[in-house]
Amino acid sequence: MTDGTVTQGETLLEVKDLHLAFGGVKAVDGLSMSVHAGEIVSVIGPNGAGKTSAFNCITGFYRPTSGSITFDGRSIIRSLPSTITKLGMARTFQNLRLFKEMSVLDNVKTAMHADLSQRWFDAMLHTPRYRRSEAQCVEDARGWLDFVGFRGDEDLYVTQLPYGEQRRVEIARALATSPRLLLLDEPAAGLNHSEKRQLIDLIRRIRELGIGIVLIEHDMGLVMDISERIIVLNYGKEIADGTPEQIKNDPKVIEAYLGTDEEGAA
Repeated sequence: MTDGTVTQGETLLEVKDLHLAFGGVKAVDGLSMSVHAGEIVSVIGPNGAGKTSAFNCITGFYRPTSGSITFDGRSIIRSLPSTITKLGMARTFQNLRLFKEMSVLDNVKTAMHADLSQRWFDAMLHTPRYRRSEAQCVEDARGWLDFVGFRGDEDLYVTQLPYGEQRRVEIARALATSPRLLLLDEPAAGLNHSEKRQLIDLIRRIRELGIGIVLIEHDMGLVMDISERIIVLNYGKEIADGTPEQIKNDPKVIEAYLGTDEEGAA
């Protein structure tokens, strides 16, 4: 589990003038944002506003057209997703990307294997070093499952779990990489009211570890409840950045979501 070395308030992520175009379509158009350790930031906007595209740029799944992305003082603009993960950034996806033919426990363990202190011959010969490393891996994986509130059978295939429990496993796997920054793409999608309240509690407990959190979310009740800062995108552009109170009263935000009277009459 995280060693807690991140300093509260330290700038973790800095995005400046980010652009991403697919042909003539501007998916992200000049986004600038920063995220600090222990801060909860929500990125919201109408469908097609560029939220997931921005996430994909930040985490290395898309190559931006231009702009800069700095994580912990290091440029990651051309880094692979695996490299970015090793640097201390983890994410979940709007559509679950768990390993369907693996158990709950093994899904979480996969996040830690890159850091295990063993060599190939240790694994082949099951040396004492391999056994100690595997035992620690299992202990840590169970620790993260407990942290996220998973109470099911860790030996079940993830496909045998209810959707809400699969979400918990995905977050546990992301946390098992020991991130300093966690990006959550619509974590409340498909959850019932009780599960959403549990998610809010979990996100706050993650923040207490000193981990910065950025989430894309359409549930405005959840966003207003949990966010310390909200960034609003529309047509790939940032149109507002502020506290929940500032955002809900911002005319540009209201227009983006509801349209103008002229648009409604057209």
